[in-house]
Amino acid sequence: MYLHVPFCFQKCPYCAFYSMRGTKNDIDAYLTALEKELLWWKVYLGDKPRALSIYIGGGTPTCLSVEQWQRLIDLLQRYVRVNSDVEISVEANPDSLTEEHMKLWKGWGVKRVSLGVQSLCDEELLWLKRTHTAKRALWAIDRLLHFGFHVSGDLMFGLAGQSLRKWHTSLSNLVHSGVTHISIYQLSIEEGSVWGKNPPSGVQNGYVHYRWAQWYLEKSGFSQYEIASFSRPGYECRHNQAYWFEKNVLPLGPSAWGYIDGTRFWNVKTLAEYLKRATMNISPVEGKERLTLEKSGRESAVLALRTSRGIHIPSFEERYGEDLINSILFEFENVPEDCLCWKGDFLSLSRKGMRVANSIWSLII
Repeated sequence: MYLHVPFCFQKCPYCAFYSMRGTKNDIDAYLTALEKELLWWKVYLGDKPRALSIYIGGGTPTCLSVEQWQRLIDLLQRYVRVNSDVEISVEANPDSLTEEHMKLWKGWGVKRVSLGVQSLCDEELLWLKRTHTAKRALWAIDRLLHFGFHVSGDLMFGLAGQSLRKWHTSLSNLVHSGVTHISIYQLSIEEGSVWGKNPPSGVQNGYVHYRWAQWYLEKSGFSQYEIASFSRPGYECRHNQAYWFEKNVLPLGPSAWGYIDGTRFWNVKTLAEYLKRATMNISPVEGKERLTLEKSGRESAVLALRTSRGIHIPSFEERYGEDLINSILFEFENVPEDCLCWKGDFLSLSRKGMRVANSIWSLII
C-alpha cells in the first residue's frame, strides 16, 4: 500500500512530484477524502485490503501535525488489515520531524523512516534550497535511532560544484551516523519542476560520484541490492521490492498510482479533484491500462534488472514465452560482457552495468 501525502512547507526546485502548501483545513479535508477512498476500496474488494507493507510518502508526511497523524493512523487501523510482520515506512524531512512524531509512530508500529538528507554539506543544501542543515539531519538520525527505527538516508549527487571530496564527506558521515540503508539519486531536472523551466548551471553527469559510492559503500558494509539502494544485510526495503518484482500495490491519495494483477492504474493528480471526487462519493481512480503480454514482459525485465537479483530466466520464459526472452537476450549480444553477470539461471547487471543501466534498458524498451 502506497499513501501519498500531497503537502510540503516549501517546494524544492528540482522536485516534480505533486505537492502543495497546505493549510490545516486542506489537510483535514484530505483526511476526510482519504476515509472515503478507503471505504470505496473496501466495497470494491469485498473486504478491507490486507497490507504486507505500507509506505507513506509525499510530499512531506511530516507536514502533518501529531494530531493529524493520529487521525491518519486511526483511519488505517479502521480500514486496513495488516499482516503481523507488516513493514510500515514513513518519509520525513529533518526540518519538520519532531520527537512527538517519533513517539506516535513507534507506538503505531512504524519500522522504517526514510529521511530526506540529500547532502551533509551545508553549502550544497543551500544550493538545493533545502531548509535544514547538516547538523539538523544528523540530529534527526540520532533521535530516530534512539527510538529504535531502521533509518534510511537519501543523498543526491551530480550537484553543481560537488567535488568527489564533498560527496565522500556526505557518504562517510551518513555511513558513520548509524543508518542501515542509503539511497542515492542523481540530480535530474524534471519537466514540471521549478528548475525544469529555468535550469541551474553547473549540474554534473555524476558518473564518477556514482562509481565512488558503489566502491565506498560496499567497502563500508552496505550491499547494492538495487540501482539506487544500498543496505546493511537484512535491512532492504520490502515495499520498494514490491515494485521491482511486480507485486500488487494499492494506491491512496492524489497522484498515487498502483498495480493489480497486470493492470496499472492511477488516481487524479490534484488535491482539488481528489476532494471533488470524495464529495461525489466516487472513486479517485482517473485511468487504467491493461498491459499487453510483450509490454508487460519488457517492463518486467527492466524492473528485474534494477536489482542485484536480476531476471530469473526460467520463470520469465514460463510467464512471457520463449520468443520474448530470446529477443531480449539477442538484443544484449552487443552489450559488453563485463556489464552483465550470469549466476546460474539469473541474469543481472554488474556494478559497471549499473553505471550505464539506462543505455542497457533502452535496448529492451
